[in-house]
Amino acid sequence: MSVCRTIPNWRASGLVAVLAVVLASSVPATSVFADYQGSAADQAAREILEARERANAAAQAVFEAESRLDSLSIELAEAQSDLIEMEATVATLRDGLAESAVRQFVGATGPAIPLFADVTSSSQQAAAQVYRAAATDSELVRADDYDAAVARLAQARDDIERRVTETEQAREARAELKAAAEAEVVRLEEIEQQRLRDAEVQRALDRQRAERVEQDRLATAAATQADADVNAAASGDGTSSSSGSSGSSGSSGSGSSSGSSESGSDSGSSGSGSSSGSSGSSGGSPAPAPAPAPSPVGGIVCPVAGPHGFADTWGAPRSGGRTHKGVDMIAAIGVPIVAVESGWVEFGQISNGALVARHWGDSGDYYFYGHFSAFEGSDRYVSQGEVIAYNGTTGTFTPHLHFEVHPNGGVAVNPYPYVRAVC
Repeated sequence: MSVCRTIPNWRASGLVAVLAVVLASSVPATSVFADYQGSAADQAAREILEARERANAAAQAVFEAESRLDSLSIELAEAQSDLIEMEATVATLRDGLAESAVRQFVGATGPAIPLFADVTSSSQQAAAQVYRAAATDSELVRADDYDAAVARLAQARDDIERRVTETEQAREARAELKAAAEAEVVRLEEIEQQRLRDAEVQRALDRQRAERVEQDRLATAAATQADADVNAAASGDGTSSSSGSSGSSGSSGSGSSSGSSESGSDSGSSGSGSSSGSSGSSGGSPAPAPAPAPSPVGGIVCPVAGPHGFADTWGAPRSGGRTHKGVDMIAAIGVPIVAVESGWVEFGQISNGALVARHWGDSGDYYFYGHFSAFEGSDRYVSQGEVIAYNGTTGTFTPHLHFEVHPNGGVAVNPYPYVRAVC
């Protein structure tokens, strides 16, 4: 059994740096009158978006800290299991050597082992037998195996002590980052309460958020196109998917950047996008572009009806070899959770204690929500935006919503771009 496993890209030093940035960039809400017009409304909307991005950055930091802690806990458990096996091996070797020594001194056949015999207190004849036993190849090998096993056991114990310390430090870092993220959400709530009283600010906010989503889409499409061009160049055909001389060329892109969270069974991050293009060339066919990722559903609403931050934690490791299959959205306990579209909702509880909802949307997509503090009502047909539950900490440490998206009721996809488009 392996004692070590490579830890993902969520290192403690990086988390501390993120915490410092988050705290340094946090701006206390100031009293602003709700009377915005023109550029003032645009500025108020920018302040809200900036506050949301700070909350998102803080959420990212705390959930990466949780992923790191989870990885360390998994590795510690494996190391402890290996230690138990090593202790059993050492005990078996020790008992075998001790049995040989006992047989020697009660007159039974078989060599004695210097490790278990006090030569100075033995008769000369017994001492001679001990020395002869020390020269016996088979017993020397057994003694060497015992010594080597004891050395490995000592190293394993030192390794576990180091891992315990590292895990405890990660737990403390998570607690600090959790407090910072919750504070950012509180600041966001203050800013939104002050600035969103004016309908003009809401309109400016919707416009700026749409611009941000479009910028994200273009950036992802450009990155995907660049990857396709690299693949084409690597194939040696000398063509690019973005150009063509004698044929037709075209490209279209839709992208999704991936994130993570906990699944109903609680599950790095992965990125995907899509781009298609063709180029006519007599030199050969270009390398195929990556398979397109599902575009975010335009018809859903944000599942958290209150101030929140969310993180891209798709694919983060979980116990039992699982990975995270959702997006984590940090919010205060009791914040309403709503149905992202109309459809049938059923409530329940899973093995880790989390209160959850399973939602079959009228579109054919399936959604999974988790970690509620309480349900709102019972199994029923719901309208889009209808409150179904309240945010909580059941089955988890940090108060947050775990949200999954399963297009057409199939396997989960990274829901981060879906949430970023509407929250």
